[in-house]
Amino acid sequence: MSRRRKNNHPIAIVNRVSGRSATASRSLFSRTITGSSSRSPRSILTSYSKCPNGFISASTFARYEAYSQPVKKNETTGAAQFSERTAVQVALRYKPFKFHLEFLDARPLYNYGLTVSNRMENENDLLQLYGSVGTDNFLGLSLPTELQIGKFTQVFGKGRLIARSNYSNVPLSFVGAHWTLGARKDWEVRAFAMLPVQNHQTSPDTITPDTLFTGLSYLDQRIPWLHTELYLFYITQNEQVQGTTGVNQDQSTQGRLEGLYTPGFRLFKPAAKATFDYEIESVYQFGRSALNPGSLPLPTFAYFQHAEVGYTFALPWTPSIRFKYDYASGDCDPNDNSNGRFNPLFGTQNFPFTYTGIWSLFKRANINSPGYTLSVEPLKDVQVIFKQRFWWLAQSKDEFVGSDLQDPTGQAGKYVGSELNLRLAWTVGQNLLLEAGWLYLMKGSYYSNLVNQGVAGAPNDKNTDYVFASMRLFF
Repeated sequence: MSRRRKNNHPIAIVNRVSGRSATASRSLFSRTITGSSSRSPRSILTSYSKCPNGFISASTFARYEAYSQPVKKNETTGAAQFSERTAVQVALRYKPFKFHLEFLDARPLYNYGLTVSNRMENENDLLQLYGSVGTDNFLGLSLPTELQIGKFTQVFGKGRLIARSNYSNVPLSFVGAHWTLGARKDWEVRAFAMLPVQNHQTSPDTITPDTLFTGLSYLDQRIPWLHTELYLFYITQNEQVQGTTGVNQDQSTQGRLEGLYTPGFRLFKPAAKATFDYEIESVYQFGRSALNPGSLPLPTFAYFQHAEVGYTFALPWTPSIRFKYDYASGDCDPNDNSNGRFNPLFGTQNFPFTYTGIWSLFKRANINSPGYTLSVEPLKDVQVIFKQRFWWLAQSKDEFVGSDLQDPTGQAGKYVGSELNLRLAWTVGQNLLLEAGWLYLMKGSYYSNLVNQGVAGAPNDKNTDYVFASMRLFF
């Protein structure tokens, strides 16, 4: 599933990239700065309103990214990668039927100090291939509905549990059925039953038939200051497949699941000038699941909480400030025959949380993180965001998920560190988006204590720079 690649040291390239700047508009920015696309297969097909019989579109994406010091288990140096991704979409419509195809070719062209995984490379792949049937007058009630069957990507809510990531080089996809009812601007019901697709780097993708993922959600946006989303997901997995935890475990769920239920809700008010906005998301998990791939399923109770409040000023540059908090439970005792670690399912760690790509250091599992974000738009089609977050483990004895580090004694403590993050994006034109960013991780006592204790595979405790620069062309 993954293989090691070697190239020259990235430091010279890091220095050149860190001196560059690039910037972006809110139009394309909303699809890219967050790192996940809010366009589900259904919303993509709204393009038919402009081209009623179908469309053909293409995009290409190139990114260089690097970090200067080791941050994960068994790393002895920093890492770097230059990657590209090309996507072509073809859609056809003959009422009431629709057909959608998306071709994807994603591959790294340069690598240093890392293992190439199936989230970085997927050559000559059909990412989406599905058909759908729908109507705008379901049962004579003037309600739109659509049923999709095939292979597709999905996004629910803010993408914390189910997402199509635009920052990771290879998005997740599923095979199954997805049904929607209602007008999203007012209310919408969604239901699905699907199997996750196992990405392969240079061979055809496969389906994991022993994993079944189902769910139901309801979104109501009729009250301007109280948008509501309710959902319930269920996943069962009998086969030992790769998990979301660990450096090289980038696909599907973590270990065996005999049945894991994930109910949750989200309350929010969208951002607007001269007013406050907020978001609250509360998620719980119960059932039986394995703590790690290869281990036995255990009784499970876990939870995730997100809260944020912000204000956008009606001033030049449209400044805004936002305070955020995320808590994902961890397992308090690795020997108590129960699992308390939250499973992030098929979500993405988008920019408001952390970078993905080769960084992917923080996951929504065993984490406790407050932070704040400042943003301005100094020019038309330009946006600048500064962010600071502080990172603690929720449980000191559990794994630092994303780094593959763990101190079962808990003596290393919980404080992982804090990060400063600056990101710029510039929509040069309708077909070109440039982005660049810099992150500085000030490692906390957790790293120092691991080194002092002589924990095998622990990286050094030196602070780390992460930089990236990217270009997206749309046709």
